[in-house]
Order: sequence, then structure tokens, then C-alpha cells
Amino acid sequence: MLKKYLIFTPLFCVFILPRLFGANVSCLVIETGLPSEGPKSQYSTTWENNLMDVFFDTGHIVSNARMIRLEQKPAENFPGAAESDYQEARANGMEYFLIAIIEQNQTVYLRLFNTSSREMIKEQVYTYIKPKSVKEETDNIKRTISLIAAQIR
Repeated sequence: MLKKYLIFTPLFCVFILPRLFGANVSCLVIETGLPSEGPKSQYSTTWENNLMDVFFDTGHIVSNARMIRLEQKPAENFPGAAESDYQEARANGMEYFLIAIIEQNQTVYLRLFNTSSREMIKEQVYTYIKPKSVKEETDNIKRTISLIAAQIR
């Protein structure tokens, strides 16, 4: 009986325990196409809240940076405006950095980066289609975010 425990305990520790802990994810929302002054758009706030909810519900440790507003959508995959938030996330031990670029026409680009290599792991694009209800829109947003969350191991 003791042999059985001696064999299964190391296997449990090696294969099961690492899967019980979530990854550390930092999220940054970037609004584009809006004036630099003014309140956050309700659409951006909805995305930010759902990002936090989905990652938390999937078992990850999630934090968010302050929302940034740019005049135009950045041409590069990793916007220069995100650099300081990325460095802060990396210094604080975050394993992943997610940038959500929200255009005024409500197209959203979710870009997931590995903080150790700055390699883009996945990009998911969400195009707004007028929903029948707020619940349907929230479900569509959460489904899109879940596709990105599934890339985290």
C-alpha cells in the first residue's frame, strides 16, 4: 500500500498540481478614434469589465492597466504606447500581456503576448454586429474573449 502512494504522489505533483494554478495576465485597453479628452466610452468599459470577468472565471490571476486613448489605430502589432504598461506587467511577474484595441467603429483587436519573449501568441478580431439584446452582445464579447483565454496554459 505504501508503494502505491510513493508512486502516485510524485505523478500527481508533476502532472496535476501545475494545472490547478492559473496564469498571471495583465490587460490593457486602448481606445482609438476618439478625442484625447473626455470620458471612457461605455463600449470600452464593457470590454474591460468582461476581460476581467472571463479571465478570472477561467482561473487566471488578472490585473488591468489604465485605459489609453490614441487618435488612430496603431500600425504595429505591439503599440509603442503600451510599452510602459508592458514593462510594469513584466516586472510584477505577469506571464501574459493582453492588449485590446477598440476602434470607434467598434471593431476590437485582442492581442495576447508572452511577457518573457514579447511574442504574439494569438490575435482575435471582433467585429460588432448589432445584437438583439444587451445579453446577446455580452455573450458575444465573452465568447470572443474566451477564445483568447483558451490560449493560456
